[in-house]
Amino acid sequence: MKLEIELIPDSTMMINLRQQLSSYRWRQLSRHIQERDQYTCQICRRVKGEQIDKLHCHEVWAFDEEYGIQYLIGLQSLCFKCHMIKHIGFAEMNGWIEKYQLIEHFCWVNQVAAADYAIHFHEAVQLWIARNRIDWIVDLGDYTAYEMPKRGVE
Repeated sequence: MKLEIELIPDSTMMINLRQQLSSYRWRQLSRHIQERDQYTCQICRRVKGEQIDKLHCHEVWAFDEEYGIQYLIGLQSLCFKCHMIKHIGFAEMNGWIEKYQLIEHFCWVNQVAAADYAIHFHEAVQLWIARNRIDWIVDLGDYTAYEMPKRGVE
């Protein structure tokens, strides 16, 4: 599937790069990621200014269950709906979008039926339950020291 639900463990939900940077620096980094991604959602491929109004900067995580380390492995531009599906529990909790809209988007992006969404959601919740049993260490890697490249230089 191109679009998957990624439920963050309760203990690390608010430990992320965005919380470690100033608002100004996060916006600067987010703009850089959008530019790098050619203002395109990296999952559904919709383009900012054409099919969508804005993009979000999404943190991509890897989980090492054996050692209990949650690694920040990348950043990517996502449209609002793809980003809300990644964090569907958080989106629902805050009432940011109706769940049926997210299910429709999930099915459209993945070219699957609602029953496939239900199976994927159940599997994501089971993984989240298992990950909540682990006392995680969060590794933000080198991103906290990330410097913006000079204009025109990568």
